[in-house]
Amino acid sequence: MAINKKFKSGAASFYIVAFSTLILVIIAASFASAIIAEITRSSNSDLAQSAYDAALAGVEDAKAAFINYQNCMMAGGDSAVPTKPNGDGSVTCGEIVYWMKHAQNEEFDPDATVNGNPINDCDMVGHILGRIRDDASGEVNISETANAEDTNNNMQQAYTCVIIKTQLDDYKADLSAMSPYRIIKIQLEEGNHAKNIGSVRISWYSNKESDATFNYSNFDNGKIAFQSLNKTDPAVPPMIGVQMVQTANSFYVSELYQKNNGNRTDRAAVYLVPTNDKNVAGKNTEDEDKTFIGAYKDNKNTITSAQMASSNDHSKDYPYAVYCPENSADAYACSTTIELPEPLPLNGDRNDDTFMFVVSLPYGQPDTDFSLELLCKDGTSCGTLDGEGNVVGDEIAKLDKMQVMIDSTGRANDLFRRLEIRLDPGESAFDFPLYAVQVDDTFGKDMTVTREINNYSSYSNW
Repeated sequence: MAINKKFKSGAASFYIVAFSTLILVIIAASFASAIIAEITRSSNSDLAQSAYDAALAGVEDAKAAFINYQNCMMAGGDSAVPTKPNGDGSVTCGEIVYWMKHAQNEEFDPDATVNGNPINDCDMVGHILGRIRDDASGEVNISETANAEDTNNNMQQAYTCVIIKTQLDDYKADLSAMSPYRIIKIQLEEGNHAKNIGSVRISWYSNKESDATFNYSNFDNGKIAFQSLNKTDPAVPPMIGVQMVQTANSFYVSELYQKNNGNRTDRAAVYLVPTNDKNVAGKNTEDEDKTFIGAYKDNKNTITSAQMASSNDHSKDYPYAVYCPENSADAYACSTTIELPEPLPLNGDRNDDTFMFVVSLPYGQPDTDFSLELLCKDGTSCGTLDGEGNVVGDEIAKLDKMQVMIDSTGRANDLFRRLEIRLDPGESAFDFPLYAVQVDDTFGKDMTVTREINNYSSYSNW
């Protein structure tokens, strides 16, 4: 039987063409998939940036709304009382104060409505600035401007919720080489007093990856051995300083320089050095040859009021080793509770107007953020009530008008971005001088250094 060789040759060509076509289709599909993925990613990036821009627009409107509130308070003083919005199309100072009051306290007039619509704190900025009708609720659209005549909203941008709060649980700020000090003048919620504060919790360094490991060792044979600043691992929390200043209602300036007196002092300062070694942080404070004191006791970092008071006696002024666990799930890498001593004189209570802290970054890096919380004494009025009406201590005290917190949510199409910022109001801002003298020409100063303490006898307050 004759074999058709031409048929076999044609069949081979068919398979080659089929496989080649399949490979080309796969390659083309891969390219198409990559292009579609890149277009999607680019579109999502544009939407995310637009949503972020919308949230920033909400922040800027919130700043304007808060300035309106401040102006109302300065103009009206005690007469600027909250007035429920009536939906007549105008916004009075009383209504602005009402919106601010409503945002601070969930229990303040919780069932209030305007023209039958429940009051929503998310709309407070829109109403204060007249962006939203008094009888309406909802988001504030943002227009894109290509030129003076052309405005549109192609990205469907809007801020959907912007809330302003001045009564907060903590004070948050950043420290850097350019801004290494932060002075914090304590202002408490109305009805509470500085004398009821028992301790302060300072937490710092949140800018770390969730799985970061603190690969550092700054203690060598029981002595602190600081790393070179030029070689500091960015995953290492910095050393920070915490200084307290307080007085009684009546005091002498010289008392600010007095040494420890019955565990009372008007001024105290401690320096907190992070370590990832529990044994180092728990070092026995009775060790005669100590160069630092361990702050880690009973599975927590604590500096007692007696230790805090003794820091004004320079012969007992040691840095404190703070245990900062690796791979911590907490918001901050390091956290320490400092029990506060009472002020001088012996029969004085802490004055509300002279109570402040200074948080500093002694070596200028790495940059860090921090949070400061005030904890109430046991049984004081700044705690919360239990089921039997008893005040429960160790609660966080409300800070009032120390910072303005703006919580803004922006939208672009169906993608949302939310951000929170903290602002220091103008009346509470306090610039700390980094130097005492500034000269344009040469400056000379004679100095004498001596190891004889008697040579300083004329300076008794040091």
